[in-house]
Amino acid sequence: MPALSQLVALEQEHLRRPADVYAQLRELGVHYAPEVDAFVVARHDDVVHVLRERHTFSSRNTVGRELPPADPSNPSAPLSPLLLLSDDPEHGKRRSIVNRAFTPMRIASWEPQVRRVAAEHVDRLRGLREVDLVRDLAALLPVRVISLVLGVPQQDVARFRAWSEEITRSVGNHGGDPVRREQVQDEFTGYLGRLLDRWDGQVDSSVLSQIAAAERAGELTRRECVRFVAELLVAGNITTTHHLASSVALLASRPELWDRLRAERALVRSFVEESLRLEAPIQGFYRLATADTEIGGVAVPEGSRVFVLYGSANRDDEAWDACPHLKLDRRGAASHLAFGKGAHACIGSSLARLEGRVVVEELLDRVESLELTVPVDELPYGASFINHGPVSVPARLEFRAAAPRSTPRQAPTGG
Repeated sequence: MPALSQLVALEQEHLRRPADVYAQLRELGVHYAPEVDAFVVARHDDVVHVLRERHTFSSRNTVGRELPPADPSNPSAPLSPLLLLSDDPEHGKRRSIVNRAFTPMRIASWEPQVRRVAAEHVDRLRGLREVDLVRDLAALLPVRVISLVLGVPQQDVARFRAWSEEITRSVGNHGGDPVRREQVQDEFTGYLGRLLDRWDGQVDSSVLSQIAAAERAGELTRRECVRFVAELLVAGNITTTHHLASSVALLASRPELWDRLRAERALVRSFVEESLRLEAPIQGFYRLATADTEIGGVAVPEGSRVFVLYGSANRDDEAWDACPHLKLDRRGAASHLAFGKGAHACIGSSLARLEGRVVVEELLDRVESLELTVPVDELPYGASFINHGPVSVPARLEFRAAAPRSTPRQAPTGG
């Protein structure tokens, strides 16, 4: 069976460890793969080329297919992403509406609240006989944090989490129950509309206030506001959950790494970057060639689909020294492609990094030891070759005698 077929077939072995498949794809170079009906781009330099050439490679089909134009008269149409599937100049205009809410400086100001939420969730694990680090931690924290940043009342977080999971399943109308999808969208649209209608005219640090202002200024329709918030909610919840799950799985499976980070806390930032590089929560996206072009010396005709593998680029030994290994002293560790690159680089990368760092630090503060209760090669992964992360991480935690009082740490100066 061809290498990519094993991954597309969603075999657990390859979802868990896609590195061998990626190595074969890099060896093949750019080539057309019928399994995904696209030219596969797996080498680091070729991936960077495609991501930078945004005029030649459109984002209209990022999720795997080019969706029809949004019909404002059809309230039942799927809530397709607003930023992810747009090209400039629309993409730049839409992104500018919320850009200032996601700058590294703005995100740094959220650290005390993120740390308080993380400490609360870690403390809840104390005394539990059975802990699943996804169910009991990684799947809970991101939606609370993105809700804070969006400006959603915290009492509604549980509903937001349920909506984000439902919307993720229906993006692009990829299967699922259409009746349930329509019901969820109606609930989400109605709830969000009520929040937007309450806007008092003040633009503050919350994303919702900035989106409401853009609607009043005629820059966004109400339907576009809903799509925008749905996209930020899904990105801030699902992908960050996968990032946190992969990080805690790495820590729980490698006691020597846990011990080193406990001894050298300054290395936590490096660990987060290496976790993102090796276990990118988004392994790849699609692009659409808008003209006859070449990638890596291979002709790609206009109209061709291109499958751009971030996960493979992050494991290319032509780009990374000692690539398969997690190196806490890696130079340029943050230049990985887990968040993409160029105009479509993830707007929430600083927030994801902050959450990853804070969760690890709070665990190190409170937990004496951490270990898996199942072999690492048996951890189940989500059934997707795009979204990547374990869906369950059973573990045993030995807490310190008493929870320490939270002490403020210096806010980060960058992403």
